[in-house]
Amino acid sequence: MTDHGYLMTKPTPVFAQPTQLKALQHYCDYVYVDPQRSDQNIHLRLTQGQPLSRALTQPQLNGAPHALSKLREVLRNMSTLVNHTIREARQNGQIELKPIYSELDTFLDSTLENTDGMQWLIATEPVKGFLSRRALGTSMLCIVFGRQLGLERHELLQLALGGLLLDIGKVSVPITILAKPERLNAEEKWFTTRHVQQSLAMMHFNGENLDRVVPMIAAHHERLDGSGYPNQITGTNIPLYARIAGIVDTFDALTLNRRYAPARSGYSALRFLSALRQTKFDAALVDEFILSLGIYPIGTRVQLDDGSTGLVLGQNSGQPRQPNVLLTHDTAGQPVKTIRIVTIGLTTPITQTFPTAGQKE
Repeated sequence: MTDHGYLMTKPTPVFAQPTQLKALQHYCDYVYVDPQRSDQNIHLRLTQGQPLSRALTQPQLNGAPHALSKLREVLRNMSTLVNHTIREARQNGQIELKPIYSELDTFLDSTLENTDGMQWLIATEPVKGFLSRRALGTSMLCIVFGRQLGLERHELLQLALGGLLLDIGKVSVPITILAKPERLNAEEKWFTTRHVQQSLAMMHFNGENLDRVVPMIAAHHERLDGSGYPNQITGTNIPLYARIAGIVDTFDALTLNRRYAPARSGYSALRFLSALRQTKFDAALVDEFILSLGIYPIGTRVQLDDGSTGLVLGQNSGQPRQPNVLLTHDTAGQPVKTIRIVTIGLTTPITQTFPTAGQKE
């Protein structure tokens, strides 16, 4: 953490050259380094025993517009399916899981093949229906996060399904409560917390193996310090997939406009999570989540030190503070006339971030 409040996490750049150190001194009076977290060979393991992956390089957003058109079709099909599932839940109080799997398989593969592209589309293009957007966003982020953790494909599929259905039970919450901008009273809070049990009750099992999906949905609002709901579970008693989902769900919610709070930038949302590591959220998992997205997640609107602005287009592996940015406005605030992509460095830092214009509740 620097005196400017910048969030820095593993792995950080190695400052070896005098020019690099001089540039760093220009922006920071001091930098605090935690030596216990500075070992590049971190042997951290999850409670289930899987080693954390360290060198996952995300594919860049190349091949556009052809690659993006294919992803748009996948996303459109998933959005149609999710909206159908939401209608089914509202009308029948139950959802069939079998039809979801085939589309989810394609969504999973497409996200793994072009992670940057899928993140870009979900961050920058509207999805019909707020609940649908939340379902797609959390499912996609679960895939990205799970891959960072080194999970196998069948595990990623369960994680993606859980992310897709985390909040399906909210269809049973009265719209007057969901749309209320003021603080909820005790009875209204009770209605909202019941969406967890409602989500589980709506799932119609047909022999599917959901041994991780069910506890993931059941406990994704639990917090390490026991302040969550519905059962106030603490620490590692919260299932691993639920701890993952809690981080993902919080991040996705923070980056969207909600009835009671404006959207945060991805950078701001990550700082929020980082501030609650070890108290509300699993510290090791928060660190891995930040690594999976980069400090400036794809789609984040940023301002450079020369006054120009743009959108984060992709990450540079091992350089979390140096993403690729697609410039949208020049130093005078005018839209750029030609496409220009810049790689952020110490000499051209990001000075401010903004929420990505998009989905509203």
